[in-house]
Amino acid sequence: MNSANFELDLLDFQGEPIELSFEAPIEELEWLKKGLESTGFRPADDVPFKVDLSAQLIETTVRLHGEVEGALSYECGRCMRERRFELDSSVEFVLMSRASWEEAYGDREEIVLSADDLDVSFYEGEVIDLRPLIVEAVVLELPTFARCPEEDKASCDAAFEAHVGEETVEANEANSIDLRWSKLREIKLKNDDNE
Repeated sequence: MNSANFELDLLDFQGEPIELSFEAPIEELEWLKKGLESTGFRPADDVPFKVDLSAQLIETTVRLHGEVEGALSYECGRCMRERRFELDSSVEFVLMSRASWEEAYGDREEIVLSADDLDVSFYEGEVIDLRPLIVEAVVLELPTFARCPEEDKASCDAAFEAHVGEETVEANEANSIDLRWSKLREIKLKNDDNE
């Protein structure tokens, strides 16, 4: 099955696993852009976004596993240069029907979740929108900090020093303080002098 709508129709299952292949150009990825807004990453303009999944329906539980491929653009938080993050990762999703979940857990006030339970999402209806799951999988693959790759560390440091100035870098190194806290340190030093 090949589609750009990133949906799974449960009526497509005929007792056997099905293969899903989704591909979309940047123009059709507004949902991914919106899902990544808070991360500082965005889909790259020059590479299509691809998702290949194998889906299996077991009673009312859907198991999906496969690959997500694409490229994301971001601005390095240190040197402020535009960078690229290549995305090529394995994904796995388990989806339970809302009715099955409520039958199993609905009457309990508190539920103890195992590590496997944390990967379970829910669906309602016969068509499952996979976009929120894909956004979640992409976000989990992103680096914690939007920085240049390790192999570009020297050029990143040079660009950072050029951006903030040599005097600021020297002051930072001399005081062993994060630049964002330097003004707070000055206030503290002034208060210490006044006492």
